Amino acid sequence: MAVSDILLLLKKSRLFQGLHDHEIDQICEYAMLSERAYDKDKIIINQGEQVRKIGIIKSGSIIGVKYHYNGDSQIMRIYNQGEVFSLDAVNTTFLSSPVTLISQTDCAIIFLSYKFIFETNKISPAVKERVLFNSSVILSNELIRMMYKIDVLSKRTLRERILTYLSIMKEKKGDPFIDIGMNQEEFAQYLCVNRSALSTELNQMRKTGLIDYNKNRYILIKETDALKQKK
Repeated sequence: MAVSDILLLLKKSRLFQGLHDHEIDQICEYAMLSERAYDKDKIIINQGEQVRKIGIIKSGSIIGVKYHYNGDSQIMRIYNQGEVFSLDAVNTTFLSSPVTLISQTDCAIIFLSYKFIFETNKISPAVKERVLFNSSVILSNELIRMMYKIDVLSKRTLRERILTYLSIMKEKKGDPFIDIGMNQEEFAQYLCVNRSALSTELNQMRKTGLIDYNKNRYILIKETDALKQKK
């Protein structure tokens, strides 16, 4: 990957927002950057694996999956182009990944040593301060994202979970057409149900005029009625 491409990618990343080109150059020079490509459905990092580098997605998308002792799995997060992952792991005491990260599509990832940014004296204190500030914003946003998920999973029925999730996504994106970025199998894992139960419920909701959908795209047709039913 050309240096100019790396610079452009890092400039667009939330982690390095507010930095000038020459400051990002410092990071490129001293944070031990590397690039790696993954085919679809390949494991990038295993749950429990020690993590010492963060990743920034150059292209494609990846899924964070939590595996449980009984064999069940749950999708926790989907990361898209330009997003940072493993920032939570490198800021913990044990440096272990809480989830398994899997390529949802063919993807390319830039890895860099987060800790080294703060250990080297080659990177200015002002740059380190900005990266720390941006990290706090990213991690705070992740906390809010997890609170949304807790809200979804706290609902007693599958219909309530679907409606809560779609209403949250509509509010966040400001668009009546909601691309959830997941197929039905992935959506079922996110909602902690099996695919057949989700498919049956979605078809019933479509028949009653609550929603419509095509592949990954959904729309709340009778949002007022739907939200009343949630309560």
